[in-house]
Amino acid sequence: MNVPVAPSSIALSQARPITVAVLAMGGQGGGVLVDWIVALAERRGWFAQSTSVPGVAQRTGATIYYIEMIAPDTSKPGRHPVLSLMPAPGKVDIVIGAELMEVGRAILRGLVSPDRTLLIGSSHRSLAVIEKTAPGDGTADGGAGL
Repeated sequence: MNVPVAPSSIALSQARPITVAVLAMGGQGGGVLVDWIVALAERRGWFAQSTSVPGVAQRTGATIYYIEMIAPDTSKPGRHPVLSLMPAPGKVDIVIGAELMEVGRAILRGLVSPDRTLLIGSSHRSLAVIEKTAPGDGTADGGAGL
């Protein structure tokens, strides 16, 4: 289900870092997305920092990638901000979940706050359970009628 959100409903400020959490399983491109966001921020002259905490797949969830970025304070040239390495519950501006389960886990962890967080999630599953439990690479034959 897609729910449109007006851009004005999320108040971002240059007085504090913009915080982004991306939750993705291995191979879903979470690290690539985070690298793109950091590169974009840095090209705009912003300070940006990212980190990741690996999950344990089905047991505790996906890898959590976290980004903080902030525009330089032009009134204080030469000063560098101290950015966090972990998302704090209720303090994340944007949460992106690559799978519906990861969106739920982000909510349970307190990363999503109704008055602050823009939540972007996918409602599909990247792999079916049968594909995750099969030996080898687990690729199912599309023509086999599974």
